[in-house]
Amino acid sequence: MEWISELLWGEGIGHSILLLSLVIAVGIQLGKIKVFGISLGITLVLFVGILLGHFGFTINPAVIHFFKEFGLILFVYSVGMQVGPGFFSSFKKGG
Repeated sequence: MEWISELLWGEGIGHSILLLSLVIAVGIQLGKIKVFGISLGITLVLFVGILLGHFGFTINPAVIHFFKEFGLILFVYSVGMQVGPGFFSSFKKGG
């Protein structure tokens, strides 16, 4: 049962992945709730992360670095997929 305590309150990679998954899942589910016809949507993921950070939950710095790099890779890839085909076809038209 020690592994459960380490997974919930530890500093390892498993703890970090579980915590990030929990923040994302709870934030997305809370973002679907509408109050007076208004919902905060994906913004609540940020607020859930801030709230858990306030209560002392921490993430392994190596995992943070990985997610930053992976997010940048996904962003550049998605922009390239949107811009790329039109960019290269303009060379054919313009010379």
